[in-house]
Formats: sequence, C-alpha cells, structure tokens
Amino acid sequence: MSSGSDPSTSLSSALSEADRLLLKHYGRDIMQDVVGVITQSILCSAYGLCFVVVVYSILRKGLKSRSRIIMLVVVVYLYAASVAQWAMEVVIAFTNIHSLLMVHDLSILDRARLAGENMLTFSICQQVLFMFNMIIGDGVVLWRTWAIYGRRILAVLIPSTLLLVSFVFTLINAVCNTDDRFLPAHEQICHWSGLVGWVFSIGTNVICTTLVGFKAWRHRKMMRELNLSRKAYKMSSEKILSIIVDSGLIYSLLWLTQVITYIEQLTRASPWYFVYKVLSAMGAQITGIYPTLIIVIVNFQHTFWNEEPSITSNTLQWRVSRPGPTDTLYTQRGVEVQLAMARENSGFITDRNMKQLPNLSVDDTL
Repeated sequence: MSSGSDPSTSLSSALSEADRLLLKHYGRDIMQDVVGVITQSILCSAYGLCFVVVVYSILRKGLKSRSRIIMLVVVVYLYAASVAQWAMEVVIAFTNIHSLLMVHDLSILDRARLAGENMLTFSICQQVLFMFNMIIGDGVVLWRTWAIYGRRILAVLIPSTLLLVSFVFTLINAVCNTDDRFLPAHEQICHWSGLVGWVFSIGTNVICTTLVGFKAWRHRKMMRELNLSRKAYKMSSEKILSIIVDSGLIYSLLWLTQVITYIEQLTRASPWYFVYKVLSAMGAQITGIYPTLIIVIVNFQHTFWNEEPSITSNTLQWRVSRPGPTDTLYTQRGVEVQLAMARENSGFITDRNMKQLPNLSVDDTL
C-alpha cells in the first residue's frame, strides 16, 4: 500500500515563509502590470480607428500643401509613438512574468532584481516618448488656437512661452534618463524636471482652452447681435459647437489625473497602485489621441464648410433705423450679404460689429 502526497503541499512545505510572501508579492505585481496592458490595449485600439479616419481625411484632400504634409507626418508619428509605448508595456509585462516565475537558477529574492534590470531600458524609452508626445500634442493645441485667432502671434504669446519652457524641461528630463553627469546640480534638476515640464504643459492647455472658449463666446454673441436668419445661425452654432468640443476641457481634466504618476510615496504595496497603472497607461495614449481628434475635427469641419451652402443665393437683410448708403459684402463662404450702412445712428450694424464679422471659412486653419 502506497500513500501519495499532494505536490502543492510538498512544494509549499519546501518554501520558507519569506519565499511564500515574495511569491505573493510577485503575483500582485504581475496583476498590476496586466491591468496596465489591458488599459493601453483598449485605448490603443480606439486610437487605431481614429488614426485610420484622420489619415483618410488627409489623403482624401491630397497632399497639395506643406501644411497637410506636416499634418500627416505629425499624425503618423503620434500614432507610431503610442503603438511603441503599448508594445513596450506588453514586453515589460511578459518579461516580468518570465523573470519572476520562470527563472529557476536564481533565488526567489534575486528574481525581483533581474526583473527590475530587464524593464529599466524599456521604462526609460517609455518616459522619453511620453514627454515628447506631450510636447507635440501641446503644439497641435497651440496651432489650433493660433488658427482660430487669425494667426495672430500676440494672441498665443503666453501659451507659446509656457510650451517653450515645457519643452526645455522635457529635454532636461530626457538627458536625466540617459546620462545626467553633464548637468550641474543634476540631482535637484533631474528630480523635478519631469514634474515641471508636466505642470507647464497643463498651463499651456488650460490657457489655450480658455482662449478658444472666449472666442466661441464672442462668436455666439455676435451672431445674436447681427440677428442672422435661423438657418445661417444654426450653421454658425454648429461651428461653435465644434470649437467647444475641440476646446480641450475634457483633455485638461484627464491630463490633471497624471499627477498621480509623480507621487513618489506610491508603491506597489498600495492598493492605489492599480489606479496608478490605469492612469499612467491612459496618459501614454491620450497624448496622441487628443491632438489626432483635433485634426479629425478640423478636417471634417473644413470639408463641411467648403461645400456650397444652401443659402448662397439668399440675401440677408439687417434692419436699420434710417436709409443710408448700401454696401455689398461677399463672405468667403460665398454668401452675398446686403448691408444697409447708415453713417449715423445706424440702429443695429455698428463699426465694431463689422470689425468682428467672423471669417466663415476654415481654409486658413489648414
């Protein structure tokens, strides 16, 4: 009569209490890495659909101008960088699984050191790609604001300065991740470079969002003052809605959540580390998704406004209190507008309103 023994019981009895605790921690670490991979996989898949749409919209119009070629290069780079970050996240997760569970010639304690060494190179590359994606994405946001304000440099002077400072600290952070021996007081500078660059990026997005929101408010107010026909006003409202959707409020709020990635006290032992993995994975993808969405909105808005509107042949009349010289204004949208201009006490159309008459074409934004 022979008695069999349970292999799991024998293995458990062969492990010390410290080794069992280490394996438990390794299992937790693997679960956290898998959560990050799943999050990035979902967002990267959604990004892929957006990427296909924006590339189609660009190629559909043809690469006839330098701006569209630059736009295509930016879109391709952002998507390639996001896919690269997702791929490195997958490699890190599988490398950790192999190092922690499948290397038998090392003690259980030393496996953690091996996993850390294997993931170091990928982590540095991920950080550098993330920071440069952040700068390029902010550049697209700034470009949108600059185009909306009629390409006036003074209007975007403050966010441009913030973006420049963010770019400088991004370069410093990249140097710190490779070789910081050339930097004076490198310990203090490298410690804060990533956080400072992120803070100035937040400032750039918040100010650009405020500027676009102010422009949308002025546009809506002017449309009401000019008392445009209902159909024309509806079309203007659609344009304003596109600007508001594109204003970046949601992106700025999501971008604020990335502050968790700079909390040094947060360790894998904390249950909040799962939140950290989700938010950091989200940050790696939204730095490319948001500027790509901006280009999608601009391209499709451009297509819509380039179509011949149904009110082209109509004449829009504004009421005036007394007759006066009549001028004809042709907007870039092809609408012929008769303006009964009274030199004195015009009653409704004022010089200020005439100066604020919006450019109803988005050709210049491209």
